[in-house]
Amino acid sequence: MSLSVRKSQQLQPVFSLSADLQNFLQCGLQYRYARNSQLPWSDSPQLWFGRFVCDCLQQAQLQVRQGLQPQPPWDSGQIEQLCNMVTARLQTEQIVCRSRTKQQNALQCVTAAINHLGPVLFPLISAGPVPVSGSRWFPEMNGNAATHDTPFAHFFLTGTVPALLQISATDRSLLDSPLRQALQAHGLMSDEHQTVLVDFKTAHRPDLHRNTRHAAATNADSDHWRALVLAWLLSQQAEPPTAAVVVYLRELWPSAAALRRLREACFRRTPDVLLPNPDSPDAALLTELHHGQQQTPLSSEFRLQRAFRIIPVTQANMQAAMQTTDHTAQRIRTCQNQEVRSGHILSAWERNNHSQVTCTACRARTWCPGFHGK
Repeated sequence: MSLSVRKSQQLQPVFSLSADLQNFLQCGLQYRYARNSQLPWSDSPQLWFGRFVCDCLQQAQLQVRQGLQPQPPWDSGQIEQLCNMVTARLQTEQIVCRSRTKQQNALQCVTAAINHLGPVLFPLISAGPVPVSGSRWFPEMNGNAATHDTPFAHFFLTGTVPALLQISATDRSLLDSPLRQALQAHGLMSDEHQTVLVDFKTAHRPDLHRNTRHAAATNADSDHWRALVLAWLLSQQAEPPTAAVVVYLRELWPSAAALRRLREACFRRTPDVLLPNPDSPDAALLTELHHGQQQTPLSSEFRLQRAFRIIPVTQANMQAAMQTTDHTAQRIRTCQNQEVRSGHILSAWERNNHSQVTCTACRARTWCPGFHGK
C-alpha cells in the first residue's frame, strides 16, 4: 500500500506593528540585523527606557484596577517599589541599562507619569493592554490573482493597544480635565459613551512644522500612522474608536534640550507647535529659563496639554494608514526574497534611514555602507 505525501504547510506571513513595520521604516538594514540575528541588541538604552517607563505605567494602572494600590498620586516609596519590580522583570529578558543618568531620567519620567497622568487616565481606563490583529492583502495580490497563491497573497498583522477609555461629556471625572479640553477642541465629546484609544510614547511631542515634504517621505509622523493602524486592528474585533490619544510621556518631565526648543518656539511663535498663551505664567517661566536648569518650570496643566495629542479616527484616514501598512509589508517581503536569491544581506535590504539618532544607536554601523561619512 502506498501512502500519499502530505504537502508542506505554507504559513501565512505574520508581521508585528511595532517589532516589524515600525522598525523597518526606521531602517531596513538595522531591522534585519536586530530581528533575524543573534546580536545582543537588548542592552540598548533607548529600548530599556521605553520598556521601563511604559511597563511601570501599565503595572501601576493594573495595581490600581485590582485594588492593590490607591489612586495616585503615590509617594516615593510606592513608586520605588514598583520600579524595582519592573527592573527585575526586564533583567530576566536581558534588557538592562548601565547609564545612571538614563536611569534617573526614567525614574523622574515614571514619577511624573503616575502622579500627573494617573489621576486623569486611570479612572477612565476600561481595558488594557488589548491584543489586536487582522489580515491584509499584499498590494499586488488583489482581485482574482490572489486566489492562485492564497498562503502568500495576504499577511497577518498583530499589535497591542495599551489602553482603552470609555468617556462621555457627562462624566464628572472629566470636568476641568486637559483630556476633555483636547477632545472638545476637535469636536469629539458627546453625551453618549464612546471608546477612545490610548497609545503611549516615551518621547517628546514632535514639532509638526518640521514635517516638510522630505520629512513626511521619511515617515516623520509615524505616531499618527501607528495610532490609526491600531484603531483599524481594534475595529476588526470590536467597535472602532472615535478618537486616538497619543500620550507623549517625556512631556511630563521634559529634558533641558526640549525646554530650550520650546523657548525658541515661544520667541518665534512657531506655527503648529503647542505653545502657552503669551500672557500665561508658563510663557513667562520659559522666557526666564536659564541654561542648565534641571527642574522643569512648566505647570502640570500645560505639561498635560503638551502630552495629549488627539487624532480623529475615520474610515478614510484608517484606510489611508493601512495603505502605507500594506506597502511596508510588501517592502519587507521584497527584501526577504532578494536576500534568499542573492545570499547577500547588505545589498538586499533597504538602508532607508535618514536620522542620525537611529544610526548612533545602531549596532550595525561599524559595517554598514551607509554610515560612513555621517
